[in-house]
Amino acid sequence: MVDRSVATLFAREGLKEVTPAQGGALMILFQERAPMTARQLATRMGLSQVTVGRFIRALHDSGRVSREPDPDDARAMLLRPTRKAMRALPRFIRVSNALFDRAFYGFPDAAIRTIAATTERLRKNLETED
Repeated sequence: MVDRSVATLFAREGLKEVTPAQGGALMILFQERAPMTARQLATRMGLSQVTVGRFIRALHDSGRVSREPDPDDARAMLLRPTRKAMRALPRFIRVSNALFDRAFYGFPDAAIRTIAATTERLRKNLETED
């Protein structure tokens, strides 16, 4: 259901060739503002490297992600959004904003702040290693 909503919003923004999962990968790369390996991206997305590898291949083939050798690990490639992807960033942001507007419709500001703080706490708890 959410993927269908995202796909509809992508189509409205002229991004119909990007899947919701590929869009999620791009948004992480945009937010990171530094190259990432596929392993790092897979960890951030909570998906297998094989699955993320499919997203990356499609994004690379469409000219949205560049791959370059990692100077610290000869087996790894560093990923970064291309100029083409960066030019589309405002459209991705509009999709993201539309989703948040829909998800939080009718919530008072205090409830939204509580949800954000709780989500951040959950994320930090899950990132902490024992």
